[in-house]
Amino acid sequence: MSRHERTGDIAFQQPGLETALRIETSLNAKGLSSGATILVLAALSACGGNDDKIDVPVTPPVSSGPLEAAAQCSVDTLQTAVPSAVLTAASAVTPSTGTAYCRVDGYVTTQGPAATSNQVRFTVALPRSFQARYYFAGEGGSAGYLPEPSASLLSAGYAVAGSDAGSTTPGVDWAFATDRTKAYDYAQRGVHVGTAATQALVKAFYGMSSGANANRRLYRYIDGCSGGGRMGIVAASWYPEDFDGVVAGAPGISVTNQMFFGKVAKYLIDHPDAWISPAQLQAMDAALLQKFDAADGAVDGLISDPSVVSLDATLRAAFTPAQQALLDILVNGMNDFGLTYPGYTLGNPNGWSAFMLGATPPPWSMNPADGRLPPAGYLVFDTTSRGLFGAGYDFASAFSFDDSADVNGWNAMFENVFTGSGTAKAGNLNSFFQRGGKILFWHGTADNGISLNDSFRFFNDLASAQGGQAKLAQVAQLYTVPGLQHCGGGAGPQDVAAQALPALAQWVEAGTAPTQLVANRAAGTSLPSRSFLLCPHPQRAVFKGGIANSAGLNVNDASNWSCQAP
Repeated sequence: MSRHERTGDIAFQQPGLETALRIETSLNAKGLSSGATILVLAALSACGGNDDKIDVPVTPPVSSGPLEAAAQCSVDTLQTAVPSAVLTAASAVTPSTGTAYCRVDGYVTTQGPAATSNQVRFTVALPRSFQARYYFAGEGGSAGYLPEPSASLLSAGYAVAGSDAGSTTPGVDWAFATDRTKAYDYAQRGVHVGTAATQALVKAFYGMSSGANANRRLYRYIDGCSGGGRMGIVAASWYPEDFDGVVAGAPGISVTNQMFFGKVAKYLIDHPDAWISPAQLQAMDAALLQKFDAADGAVDGLISDPSVVSLDATLRAAFTPAQQALLDILVNGMNDFGLTYPGYTLGNPNGWSAFMLGATPPPWSMNPADGRLPPAGYLVFDTTSRGLFGAGYDFASAFSFDDSADVNGWNAMFENVFTGSGTAKAGNLNSFFQRGGKILFWHGTADNGISLNDSFRFFNDLASAQGGQAKLAQVAQLYTVPGLQHCGGGAGPQDVAAQALPALAQWVEAGTAPTQLVANRAAGTSLPSRSFLLCPHPQRAVFKGGIANSAGLNVNDASNWSCQAP
């Protein structure tokens, strides 16, 4: 069986051709109103592709010159380039500002493993002046929408593509997985077939399939955060020939992340007295900052190194015994019947409400008018469980984290249904790296959705698989981002993906690995503008002024920091 076929109890041959979430879209597979996702907007607004985050000035590496269109922007002309897809539209777009482009939309019909077919929709924007760079926007959450092309990337000469990955429910709704064909597409096939179709269209439109530009290389990148980061790692693992470079922000590459959401939600449902209010989290956040701000070598209003933080007896005393038990789960993670997931860092715990705890204690309500919407983590585990076990499945009453059959059965079902997407294995990236592929990981130190510690775990696994940290550094880097919550938000920089992409392109195309990144935070109501020096792990950014800062250096200027080995 080839690596492009499903392994396990169901084998089949796949067809030959293979950031903001649309929160307003209803979770209709569960009968939820569109308002049911209001609470998670802040938590998930940056979890998708970076189509809204990347729209900042981008300076790409020097290329060998732009390409002009070699074909008409029409369905009739371009359909022959993708015989296994159906093009539904092709039209010239001339925005009032920015770059003119040809937008092409279509879909690929997939079959199996269920006795059903599915349509994986895709889109690609083809700029007037093309630098032979292809960008695929990875989507977070449950995918399910077509991203709008980034104006700045189009201006920089990228062809910008995306796909709904075969999902039909944007936001945080995996109930579509009752159709196993849709589940398989979302897991890994959907991105692949969308990629194959859109790359074929790029080559046809610019004459790279034949003619004068036939020998011009197309450089191909995929970029996303959370579920979008997962897309990049899955693509590199299953289809190493599809991309040359991956930007993976806070990648959701472990199924136990979803189980951890469920564990916290179930604990709160069973122990509502353990709920911790947003005000309490804010107070804990302030107390931690006051105590540990200087522990990372700079007094700057941030805890850049959450490993220096701990909850001592004094801090714990502010919480009831039931709340302390919940804190232990949040910080220590899960280790249930062999399934483990590391807990959250304490770099900025005031963000836990949106993802984990909710704005109000349970019982929660799906009716927005009640003002008791559940947190994002509840919705993730609930809709995924319904996708796995049926629309009528209620984990709150049917599932126990004290039952090994429930825990291991859920995990096994996820691995079977979302084939290739449940647990990323470091060794599966060997083919991608051997082909010259490069990966830039980034993850916020205050992430409130996916544990930073899980990225450390995976990066260490990669180092072992590649023969050590020095060898891994030739193909992959990890950047930790001070103060950044899940893909966005918090007191950290908000343009990390925009800075990572050109650095990755320089690495892939010129062989020059980045030695650092500089990311930025705009001025806000309570925070000044700041540039951040980001260093490849295990290096860390060190403030040149030190804690005392007797020289009076500006702590908000990245030039006053340096990357140093641990």
